[in-house]
Amino acid sequence: MTYTEIDAHLVAPKRFVTMSYLSQVEQADFPALQETTGLSTPDLSKILRDLEERGLVEITKERRTRYGSTRVRLTPSGQKTFKNLLATLNRIAGT
Repeated sequence: MTYTEIDAHLVAPKRFVTMSYLSQVEQADFPALQETTGLSTPDLSKILRDLEERGLVEITKERRTRYGSTRVRLTPSGQKTFKNLLATLNRIAGT
C-alpha cells in the first residue's frame, strides 16, 4: 500500500466534504450545500467548477422566478470515483 493509491486532489478537505455530502443526497441546491459544508461562496464555486471539469458533478441552473437556483449532483462517474476513494482509504486504514 502506497500513498499513490489515494487521489490527493479529492482528499483535500474542502473537496472531500463536498463529495461526501453529495454522495448522501440525490442532488443539492447551492445554499444547502454551502450551509452543510461551511464553505464560502467563492470556495464552493471554485470547487464545484473543478469537480465539474473532472466530470464528477453535474451542475444545473434553473430560473423559476426572478432568482435562479443552482442544483448539484454527483455524476455516475463521480459516485464511482468517491466509492473507490472510500474503499481505498478504508483498506489502507485497515477497516
